[in-house]
Amino acid sequence: MAVPTNLYQKASLKGNREDLIDKIFNTSPSETPITSAMGRVTAVSDFHEWQTDSLAAASASNKMIDGDDATLDAQVATLRIGNHLQIFNGTVGVSRRANIVKKAGRTMEMPYLKGKKMLELKRNIEAMVLSPTQVAIAATTSVAGQSGGLGVQAVSNPLHNGAGATPAWTSGAPTAAITAGTNRTFTKALLDTACQNIYTTSGQFAEMLVVSPAHKGLFSAFASIAQNRFEVKGKQQGVVVGGAEVYMSDFGAISVVPHYLLAGSDTAYVLNTDYLDLAFLDGFKTVDLAKTGDSDKVLITADCALAVRAPTAQAKITNLTP
Repeated sequence: MAVPTNLYQKASLKGNREDLIDKIFNTSPSETPITSAMGRVTAVSDFHEWQTDSLAAASASNKMIDGDDATLDAQVATLRIGNHLQIFNGTVGVSRRANIVKKAGRTMEMPYLKGKKMLELKRNIEAMVLSPTQVAIAATTSVAGQSGGLGVQAVSNPLHNGAGATPAWTSGAPTAAITAGTNRTFTKALLDTACQNIYTTSGQFAEMLVVSPAHKGLFSAFASIAQNRFEVKGKQQGVVVGGAEVYMSDFGAISVVPHYLLAGSDTAYVLNTDYLDLAFLDGFKTVDLAKTGDSDKVLITADCALAVRAPTAQAKITNLTP
């Protein structure tokens, strides 16, 4: 059929309104489950320090002769360790007109962009914490300070493969780089070993397994998990359990957290967050920058470092096939 002559079509209209809903959809992941589970403390310098100590080995043969003189036991000093703070930052600039014109999905542009930037900084801090390789760097007049992540602070119970190694860290900051190893498959045996090592070295139970999405899939295929079924009653349909959120190890129940920031990573962490802190110098700060024209500019900072208070209560399984 042909279009009638002189038919007034939509393409000829000059007053048609736009069809734009009053919402903004952003599906970028913004959760920070690891840093949200950690403690927060106040730092007073750009190098945050703490001390660790340990008891002498238990001895069933400890005894003395009745009335004997006392002999002083040798004492071992505490370990004084620390981490350098890192200044996470973001800037936002908006012209006066862009800020106040009527828009869909938000009223003022500056508050919207500041909130978005704050989420980005929180994700950056989460990425620092989860980094398998980021070492600590001291700040100088020309070098930005950098906080070492979990990969270089989980030194007590690392499970490497091949030539892989995590350098010992007994004083100062974790500045030594990780030695590369040979990748292998993530297995239940590796996870069980990590849980046992934490209990053996610290007497604590691990509480959280943090893995990449791919390693979460491998975890769900562990034999003891894949064999689970839901009880079917009456005319209900059966449910096959394809995964688990809690793993009951021989050394306590562990929450399993797949993390989008570990996608493609060769490392999984077994953590006790009671001994993990973020040390903030002055929290999240928003400062208005000098006005240089018909616009507003804002600087947002978060000055912080990861503090692994007890490396013996943490473990990492690395050199895994991503």
